[in-house]
Amino acid sequence: MRHIIKPLFRHRMMPLLVVLQVALACAIACNALFLLQQKLVPIVTPDGVGHPARLIVASRIVPRGAPWSTSRLYETEQALHAIPGVTSVSVAASLPMEDNVRVGGQVFGQGAGTKANAAVYIGDHLVDTLGLQLVAGRDFSAAEQATRYKNIGVSNSGPTIITQALARRLFPDGHVLGRVIRIGDIPDAGRRTVVGVVAHLMRNVMSQDDRSDIDYSMMFPGIPGHWAMPSFGVRVTHAAMAPAVLKAVKTTIQQALGSDIVVGIEPNYQRYAELRDAMLARPRAAVWLLSGVSLIVLLVTVVGVMGLTGYWVQQRMRQIGIRRALGAQRSHILHDVQLENLLVVGTGILLGMALAYAVNLWLMHHYELSRLPWTYLPYGALLMLLLGQLAVLSPALRAARVPPVVATRSV
Repeated sequence: MRHIIKPLFRHRMMPLLVVLQVALACAIACNALFLLQQKLVPIVTPDGVGHPARLIVASRIVPRGAPWSTSRLYETEQALHAIPGVTSVSVAASLPMEDNVRVGGQVFGQGAGTKANAAVYIGDHLVDTLGLQLVAGRDFSAAEQATRYKNIGVSNSGPTIITQALARRLFPDGHVLGRVIRIGDIPDAGRRTVVGVVAHLMRNVMSQDDRSDIDYSMMFPGIPGHWAMPSFGVRVTHAAMAPAVLKAVKTTIQQALGSDIVVGIEPNYQRYAELRDAMLARPRAAVWLLSGVSLIVLLVTVVGVMGLTGYWVQQRMRQIGIRRALGAQRSHILHDVQLENLLVVGTGILLGMALAYAVNLWLMHHYELSRLPWTYLPYGALLMLLLGQLAVLSPALRAARVPPVVATRSV
């Protein structure tokens, strides 16, 4: 071991350069992988909406003056339902992938001592219109769907359908149906009884946050009252009919509400598949950018370590030749170079872990990013160790092939 460490202290420049390069690469890789994971979560997480090409969303419909009454929204819903090819229509406060309106907050599992931050979707016929997969319990009854709230309905009591992820969070014992969820922490907060569970329903929050709660969603039945930005979800029989139905939806809403729609804010009519693509465009672009930056940093690190190690081996040809002449096997030389690289890269990784946290703190302060979980550090360290060994393999094999006669030629 001494014959490995001693030359490193005798010629400090090369090991120091490798340590600094590895430390910088480790800090960048840990933070890039963390950001990459955050951007990937909404892309790879199921949103729960079945057959996205068969769902049309009409949103950003803003009334001029007072909000429309629930009876007028219901009449518009019935007019939309009369369009040929339409199977289900929902009037809702908001729908998945909409970023104009977000409803949600803290909810508590009554009797379980648990809580979660969840999105709330309020509307009628949401299960059918969104094509959600009901995995336990039942859909809302016709009487429950007919609820007309005096306000948006968040604070009202009644039934609710929640996602599996939220059910596991609020009721870890697995008994969900019939349990009560309290909406907010005030004493007279609304209580919602769980009547059904759906597989997935993504919340419409795309900001930087804790992505573990991206599937924490719940639905309340009924039409919200005095709501300034109602949305309509329209499901069609076949995807091929969607373009024609979309035009009919636009015409119908303009006829029903157009005289009272505020001028200057154009309503948005889109197929859900297009709306989802638009919402995920920025995370998808960020994934490509972060992947490219990470790949370039890692390639530069590999090439840099390989070049510096090759130069280091070249400078010690005579020393290696002497060791070979004294009986050292090729495998001994190979293992010594690899062990030397392990020590140098390991030192760089330790420095890189501290640097990774410093970079993360800077990003948190300036860009409001989340704290880097410590679990990313072992992954970053393992990646750098593997790349270090890969980079040193060629110089190490070249050193192992040095013949003993090199020592005599250098005398």
